[in-house]
Amino acid sequence: MSKQSGIAWPGGDCKPIIATLRTPVELIVDTDATIFRDNDDLDWFEGGYVQIDGLGTVLIMKHDNNPSGLTALYVDISCAANSAATLLVQFFRLSPEDVKWQAKA
Repeated sequence: MSKQSGIAWPGGDCKPIIATLRTPVELIVDTDATIFRDNDDLDWFEGGYVQIDGLGTVLIMKHDNNPSGLTALYVDISCAANSAATLLVQFFRLSPEDVKWQAKA
């Protein structure tokens, strides 16, 4: 079974909130995140997940063949995009320049 599919999402699924050029390893420095390598229906990816207070599980995915080289941060589908983005930026200490894409509210 895929580690990604083994994550229990309370809302039943996840959604991307932020994409950054920072790698999963760079993002998880000084956290208790778990890093793994896996594949899904798109591609092989480097992944990780971490629990964030007030947000729950965050899935970190960087697909090998992403043409922009972006790492996406996913949260439970029930989370509000704006508040999730704020918590992710704070937790991962992302600067405005680090955020290359953000979900709309």
